[in-house]
Amino acid sequence: MINPNSAAPMPATLADMVHRLDQARVTQTREEGEESGTVPVSHYTDPQHWQQEQAALFGTWPIVAAHSSEIPIGSALPFDALGVPIVLTRAADGRVRAFLNVCRHRGMALVAGSGPEPAKARPCKALVCPYHAWTYELDGRLRHRLHAKTFDGFDPATLNLVELPCDEASGLVLVKRSPGAAFSAEAFLQGLGAHLDWMGLAGMTVFRKIDKVYDANWKLTVDAFLEGYHIRVLHRDTIYPFFADAYTVNLHAGPHQDSLVARRAAFEAFEPPRDREALCKIATPTQLVFPNTFLIWHPDYVSLIGMFSPAPDQVRWVHTMLIPPDRTSDDWTPHWEKTFQLIEQTVFQQEDIATAVAIQRGLSSGANTHFHLGRLEHEVLRFHRNIDDALGGRLGHR
Repeated sequence: MINPNSAAPMPATLADMVHRLDQARVTQTREEGEESGTVPVSHYTDPQHWQQEQAALFGTWPIVAAHSSEIPIGSALPFDALGVPIVLTRAADGRVRAFLNVCRHRGMALVAGSGPEPAKARPCKALVCPYHAWTYELDGRLRHRLHAKTFDGFDPATLNLVELPCDEASGLVLVKRSPGAAFSAEAFLQGLGAHLDWMGLAGMTVFRKIDKVYDANWKLTVDAFLEGYHIRVLHRDTIYPFFADAYTVNLHAGPHQDSLVARRAAFEAFEPPRDREALCKIATPTQLVFPNTFLIWHPDYVSLIGMFSPAPDQVRWVHTMLIPPDRTSDDWTPHWEKTFQLIEQTVFQQEDIATAVAIQRGLSSGANTHFHLGRLEHEVLRFHRNIDDALGGRLGHR
């Protein structure tokens, strides 16, 4: 069963999107923005602008770090895509926590990454420093110091791990890069969680994960997922045969976005969908969790994609393939392997990412000072205006 909540009524906001998609089909009218606009090329190249993004976006906003299924009870998952060492844990109480992945003794990493492969959670009862065996509970409390009596004048209560704001909602684990006040992941999603819950995101499980760095500014890959204008050309021989030409409806939830990208099947026989499987036959739901995370709902699986920013001209691409829990047996493996290769290596790497890399190279020529975006690219303009507002202190999060 793909969606365990299929018997539940579709959220009203999602039902309205479906209705608008039907109207677009009937009237053969695409949803467009009110105006065209421009984006400065310097926003993709300027080191100072990148530093502002690091401080005002990646440094203070809740960022999706993992899917809930990646962190079972009694495990720890290293996460360093935000430029600082973080470890996510789930103690026996079931709560996900985040800490700086740094021993309070001499600064050693408590949980090492897995080298070139994407990090995976490790089963553990405690976090043990590999340098001097200082030991911490999964809730961050210091449990043990080797030869503790030799540490005169140090209060062990002040040597717990440094905790970071972290919360979980609708199958997503979000964390802030710096210590500070707690936040509510549900409130941060501003209603988007109702859509994710109805489609059963929390019940999905990880099949495959890829973590690579490419030579393109992170916003170039975000831009590509915010418009269907390019599908007809860039994806002509891969996915365009399944999609209508630039028919997309959008819902704004604060700075976040939910979209339905029309598939050709919607124009052939439109039936109001009663569950996620039926919805994904007529459209591809796509959510942007601002600023850098996408959920793309393919017909029988989900792509969870984080687009991180290690340098002005680099994107760290973290793609997690989530599959239904009843399709994890060995006989399903060949299907998922083939499917993952098609979407990741062919569509994403050879088309979307390769285009972003080519654009980044072209920016150095000075041919363009601005990108010129039409009304079918209105969500790209909105995204960049939200970034401008966040950098200027005009857009915050709950």
